[in-house]
Amino acid sequence: MFKIEIKAILEGLKIAWDSEFRQVEVECDNVLVVETILAGGAVNSRMLELHIIHQLLGRDWRVRLRHISRDHNKVTDHMTRLPSLYYNE
Repeated sequence: MFKIEIKAILEGLKIAWDSEFRQVEVECDNVLVVETILAGGAVNSRMLELHIIHQLLGRDWRVRLRHISRDHNKVTDHMTRLPSLYYNE
């Protein structure tokens, strides 16, 4: 699960940067992922994705990474699926 969430954050950051967003909020319900990134664990990690995240965070933009509760994330997941429920009828 850790590696999957790291990859998702990395892809989201790449998309945000390439889309020229310069203020980004990243929410994650895995506290270990958030703490690893915020504590600079990427520098000492063997995971290439963490190194790339660290490089992306060093660019000229504002990225806020924060932990959210799993329950809050379930609500968000449900909301993102709502449009597909209506269009698949």
